[in-house]
Amino acid sequence: MGVYKRGKSWYVDFVYDGQRYKESVGPVNKTIAKEKLTLIREQVIRGKYKPKPLKVPFDKFSEQYLKFSKDNKKPSSSLRDESSMKHLSRYFSGKKLSEISPFLLEKYKMDRKREGAMEATINREMGCMRHMFTMAEKWGKAQGNPVRQVKFLKEPKEADRILSAEEEERLLEVVRTGAKSKHLEAIIITALNTGMRKSEILNLKWDNVDLNNRVITVEHTKNGEIRRIPMNKRLTTVLKNVKSGSRFDYVFSEDGKPYGDVKTGWWAALRKAGIDNFRFHDLRHTFGSRLGMAGVDIKTIQELMGHRDISMTMRYSHPTSEHKMKAVEILGSSHTNFHTRASDGENRKVVSIRKD
Repeated sequence: MGVYKRGKSWYVDFVYDGQRYKESVGPVNKTIAKEKLTLIREQVIRGKYKPKPLKVPFDKFSEQYLKFSKDNKKPSSSLRDESSMKHLSRYFSGKKLSEISPFLLEKYKMDRKREGAMEATINREMGCMRHMFTMAEKWGKAQGNPVRQVKFLKEPKEADRILSAEEEERLLEVVRTGAKSKHLEAIIITALNTGMRKSEILNLKWDNVDLNNRVITVEHTKNGEIRRIPMNKRLTTVLKNVKSGSRFDYVFSEDGKPYGDVKTGWWAALRKAGIDNFRFHDLRHTFGSRLGMAGVDIKTIQELMGHRDISMTMRYSHPTSEHKMKAVEILGSSHTNFHTRASDGENRKVVSIRKD
C-alpha cells in the first residue's frame, strides 16, 4: 500500500472505508507519486474521486486470462473456461473491460437464454466472467467487478436417473457391436463399477491403475483429494484386456491422446439402445444407488465417490422407485400367508395347562 513502481509507471494504492483504490499516475518520480496519493485520498474522502478509466480491451485480456486458466487450473476447468469464453467473446468482443456493465451482463444472460442455452450453462459462463474480472482487479487491469452485481439464474434441480440392469445390457450390446462405439464399452463399465466422473476416467493413466492389487488411484479429483478405488473382478478383467492392446500412457486414448469427450458416440448409442433422458454423469449416480440398495454403509459410499460432504452421499441411502416397488410387492405376494397365519391364530383352541 502507498506508492510503488512497475515498469516505467508509478502507482498509488490505498484502502479507505473498506474499499481499495489503485491507479497508475504515469512515468513520474516518487515525490510526485506521493503527492498524487495525497490528492487522490483527499478526493476519495470528500466523495469527489473519479477513477481514471482503464482502456483494457476485452479481447486481449480474455486471451491472457485463458493462458492463466490453462497454467493454473485443472484441464477440465480450463477447457470449460475456453468453451465459456467462445460465447462471451461473441458478445463482448471489441469492448473495453470498463465498458462491461451489470446492465450489459443482464442482457447477455437473457440473450443466451433466448438462444436456448440452459441455466447451468449460462451460470458457468457468468462464473468464468466473474473470475476473469477478479483477476483483472488483482492485476490492476480493472476497477471493480460488474459481475458481483448480477444475480445468477436459478437452476432447475435435475432428478437422478438410474440405469436399470436391462438398460445396461442393451447399451453395452449396442456399443460392443458398433464400429465407431466399441471404445465406449470399457469406459461405461469403468464408470458403472467405480463411480468415477467422466473427466477422471478420460484422463486416467496406466500409472494409476494397479491391476495386480486391483486398485485405481484418482489424483486429479474435484475436491483436490487423492481417492483410491478398489476394482471388482469384472472391471479388472476388462482393463486387463484394454491393457493388452495398448501401448499408450492413457487408459482410454486415440493415437496416444486421451479422448476429449465421448458425446457423439454416447448419444448415438443411447438412441440406438432406446434409452431416454440419461446423461453420462448418471452412470455415477447408478454406481452410488446400486451400492446403497445393496446395503453398503453410507460412509463407504462417500469415500468411494469422493464426496467431501456426506450430505451429498445421503441421496444414495434412499431406494429408487423400482426398489420401493419391489419392497411393496413382497407384501402383495405374502398377502395369503399373512392372513393364513392370522386365521390359524384365531381358530386355534386354547388349552389350559393349569392343574386342578
